[in-house]
Amino acid sequence: MHIKAILFDLDGTLIDSYKDIGIHLNKTLRDFKRQEVDIEEVKHMVGGGARELLRRFFQDGLLERALMVFREYYMKDPVIYTQPFEGIRELLEEAKVRGIRLAVVTNKMESLSKVILQKLGMAEYFSIVIGGDTLPEKKPSALPVLEAIRAVEVLPSEAVMVGDTEADLKAGRLAGVKRGLALWGYVKVQEEVPDFELQRPLDLAKFF
Repeated sequence: MHIKAILFDLDGTLIDSYKDIGIHLNKTLRDFKRQEVDIEEVKHMVGGGARELLRRFFQDGLLERALMVFREYYMKDPVIYTQPFEGIRELLEEAKVRGIRLAVVTNKMESLSKVILQKLGMAEYFSIVIGGDTLPEKKPSALPVLEAIRAVEVLPSEAVMVGDTEADLKAGRLAGVKRGLALWGYVKVQEEVPDFELQRPLDLAKFF
């Protein structure tokens, strides 16, 4: 297999961000007089976007308000502990040198995703960042993956979706691209079967 484009999930794939998500979640829970959570547990809650995360703690009546509070906290301080996973910068540099087109397909808000990538000095590598609020549908819908492929101008057969969740793999399958499971991430996959597993980011380089 020879690929021309890589579509990356963000949280749990490109960046290790669960601690910051947990910090802002706990601030939000405090504001609403709710019990705080163990930040280590947040690692297993990441992937569906902020609304899915907060739905675990708030009913529909309060959900939208809580979501606004959470997003405000997060936008104000998006990078506290967040860092790219080990080997990600090297992979992105190698891909750039080889002319591989790169995109981010995440369920995180587009604006927040771009700010985080900018602050980490990674934004320049990506042709497009598609967030959970960019299009009418988010992962596991194929729509964001198909939009990313269109933007980087490759065929589905020339692209791979790399992520650590069921939603990443399903979206990739529905879009007709190969799927790589990022084992260094927060891995939550039960039903979908990836085309290959990646122990570390640079394992992807063998497909360039």
